[in-house]
Amino acid sequence: MPSMTLLPDATSGHTTHWVDYPATTHHAALSNDNGDTSYVYTSSNARYITLGYANPSVSEAEIESITSVRFTSSGRSTDRSNPSLVDISFAAPTAGFSETCSYDTGVSYEQIDGTARTTSDGSNPWTYADLENLQMKCTKNGTVQVRLSYLALIVLYVEAVTDNAIFFGTNF
Repeated sequence: MPSMTLLPDATSGHTTHWVDYPATTHHAALSNDNGDTSYVYTSSNARYITLGYANPSVSEAEIESITSVRFTSSGRSTDRSNPSLVDISFAAPTAGFSETCSYDTGVSYEQIDGTARTTSDGSNPWTYADLENLQMKCTKNGTVQVRLSYLALIVLYVEAVTDNAIFFGTNF
């Protein structure tokens, strides 16, 4: 099944409590899974950032249906003994589907994948317009510092069938 990855391209929320390293933008720091090269971090409980995502790289005409959307993330706790918790949820097209991610301690970043969501709101199938308006919200849970280096969305879809009947029926 074909897939595409959507990367963050906008940030809002408590951006002063979520620090981007090195000084760039929050969404740029989260668009490349490169560990301690670039990341965002916070230890402020209940502070959040909301990320907007780039439009799909596949045209609407090339997609018959959208099978699922899920997040994939990479992060780590900076505490030697305690994991760091972050609640990650959809903020748009419909708010919800919150999942608490527990990033382990250590120097290595841990990949955590969210649940594959087959509907945009719990009952309606995903639409292309939904993909064009996706937002994710990251809320710090507790005071153990977290470093996040990646937060992308993986979209699985069914390719549209190309109708070659006219081409093959054409007289040359």
